[in-house]
Amino acid sequence: MGATWALTFFFVISGFLITTLVANGIHRGTFKLPEFYFRRAKRLLPAAYVTFLVTALFAPWFLNQQELRDFATQVVGAITFTGNIVLWQQTGYFEGVGDLKPLLHVWSLAIEEQYYFVLPAALLFTPPSRWLRGAVVLVLLSLGLCVVGGMVKPIATFYLLPTRAWELLIGSVGALWLLEAQVGTPRAISGILKLLFFPALLCLLALPFMPLEGTHPGVNAFLICFATLVVILRNSPWLNCTLPARILACIGDFSYSLYLVHWPIIAFMKNAWVGRDPELPLDLRFGALTLSFSVAFLLYRFIEDPIRKSSFDSSRSLLGKAALSSVLLVLITPISMQAMPIHFDFAEARKRNYGFGEACEYKTSFSPKAECQSKRNPTLLVWGDSYAMHLVPGLADEWKHEGVMQATRSACGPFLGLAPFRMVHPEHGGIVMDRAWAESCIGFNQSVIDFLHSAPTIDVVVLSSPFSAYVNLENYEQLSQDGQSFVTLPGSVAASQAALRRTVKAIRALGKKVVIIAPLPSSNVDIGGCLERQLSGKVAIGGRQGCTIDRANYETKRSDVLDFLHAVLADADVAVIRFDSWLCDSHICQTLINGTMIYRDGGHLSIAGSKLLAKRMQLAQLIRAQAK
Repeated sequence: MGATWALTFFFVISGFLITTLVANGIHRGTFKLPEFYFRRAKRLLPAAYVTFLVTALFAPWFLNQQELRDFATQVVGAITFTGNIVLWQQTGYFEGVGDLKPLLHVWSLAIEEQYYFVLPAALLFTPPSRWLRGAVVLVLLSLGLCVVGGMVKPIATFYLLPTRAWELLIGSVGALWLLEAQVGTPRAISGILKLLFFPALLCLLALPFMPLEGTHPGVNAFLICFATLVVILRNSPWLNCTLPARILACIGDFSYSLYLVHWPIIAFMKNAWVGRDPELPLDLRFGALTLSFSVAFLLYRFIEDPIRKSSFDSSRSLLGKAALSSVLLVLITPISMQAMPIHFDFAEARKRNYGFGEACEYKTSFSPKAECQSKRNPTLLVWGDSYAMHLVPGLADEWKHEGVMQATRSACGPFLGLAPFRMVHPEHGGIVMDRAWAESCIGFNQSVIDFLHSAPTIDVVVLSSPFSAYVNLENYEQLSQDGQSFVTLPGSVAASQAALRRTVKAIRALGKKVVIIAPLPSSNVDIGGCLERQLSGKVAIGGRQGCTIDRANYETKRSDVLDFLHAVLADADVAVIRFDSWLCDSHICQTLINGTMIYRDGGHLSIAGSKLLAKRMQLAQLIRAQAK
């Protein structure tokens, strides 16, 4: 999270510097909009385009098929200054981990570029007497949008300019205030700045070490913006004389090259890592840091700095070169994707397993859909989250004579009256499981039970989930429904057991049978990605022999979930079907059977894997025999 807060710090500085430059130029009568855009392009584009080009050339050796397709879209976003919008659209439960995207970092560059387009024109066409008041109003409007958006659309709030502009605008307010106060800072204000300076500076220096939690941008981001503004406005002689020049250099020119190259290097390493520990080991992290500084120095020394200092001043020439470079990047990216010809469609083999289809990923209450059942009047209902979805292709084949219906919502386990919640930070991908989401999840599960009251043909219900968010509760709180109201609880495994027991009891009270299907054996590695990397000859680091799962390691790492299911089995007298005996011997669990990839990612079945496993296990017969 330190890097996320650091971006807030740089947003304020960027807003301050660019506003100072533009406002002073307008006051002196020397500001020209085309010249401003030309100088910004000359400063930012050459190093960025070289970075994008080199990243595109290396991408085929590090990225899997779907990641390559996403990367091609990221390149288009990067060169059209819409990278934040592209990454917003690529964020979601099934979209993969955000920190594996080589151009993830361009969202913040896009925010700045969009701000650079808007700010100069706004100052040019607004009377100077209204600049400061207008900027303050815009800060309040953007901050208000951010607060509301954080509650209803947190991912969009994180990535889009209208809800992030207030961070840059705070810097602009500081610049415009200094411009209006050129006769001197009032003594009272000067005293306040002096008093706040050292606490603000300590706050900023502690950024890399601060375990800041919660929605971002939020209260913490506002505090960082305020601290940054205090340090800027104070303009302390102590600061100018004491801080090492190398820190100032990092904030200046060299930091831009480092910013550009560090993330592709880290993302490539993360993509290639197939070790048993999900985190990169310390030596690789140090290697990534060293390589980032080395490459950044070369980029700065031979591209960024020489072009920035060059004498050519033709905006038409630069525009032509930028356009040509953009076209070349768009053309080279798909060409480079053919550098490693692959004769198997891994993207198809690993496509999202929604069960019957994406329409069966319910967003609100459950109501039967024709496309989410294999025939009219089905007898089997599959209820749960994405770990229930992935069972459906196999069950639809094996239960084809009687019919299957799907009632599923990602991350929402079949626990009546209870749901976990927390904030998953948008830049990492995933669903934002906040309190509003938890209320909606509870409502979804209640709607499934309500449906079962009027579904006489359903006689068996399959429940499935990874259960980890209900058992491993270090990072979660729980929301419990109490009548018409909701109560926040500290995470409790006992509460989860009681909620699952309520689900089982409610199903049986309707005269229906129930069975639980446990999650697949898993490790901390993206098994589907590992298999694709192994079969297609991509770069792999980590010393892993194959992509199998060590059974002892799995049983140790997932002991909390396995113990939970064992307790539910005993407590609620409900059968739990596990995949272990079909995939594992005493030492390892297979992930590739007869050339079929069983896993699409770290824990979900591929569509082909679902069908193969259901057939080999005779899953329909197991369910009929064990449901009660």
